[in-house]
Amino acid sequence: MAEGTLIAPAYVSQLTAALQHRLPDAKVHAEQIRRDRYRLIVIAEEFENLGHPERQRIVWEVADETLSKGDLLNIGMIITIAPGDYPDTNLA
Repeated sequence: MAEGTLIAPAYVSQLTAALQHRLPDAKVHAEQIRRDRYRLIVIAEEFENLGHPERQRIVWEVADETLSKGDLLNIGMIITIAPGDYPDTNLA
């Protein structure tokens, strides 16, 4: 393995897969924010006509159904973005 290469813990991969299953068009990016804490960014067309609370309900329901309580505590935040939120960029 190359020096500096990070392999995310299994719970990050599990949550990423579950989010992509629930939101098939989504792009999910995970980044380490501390030793064992991660933040996820989810960009999905399905968020386009939803407000922030509805978007967060979707992703946190998936997280709660997918992860153990201990692993769930290691998810610092899940940022939800619709491609139309930033129309002048190429987020999608």
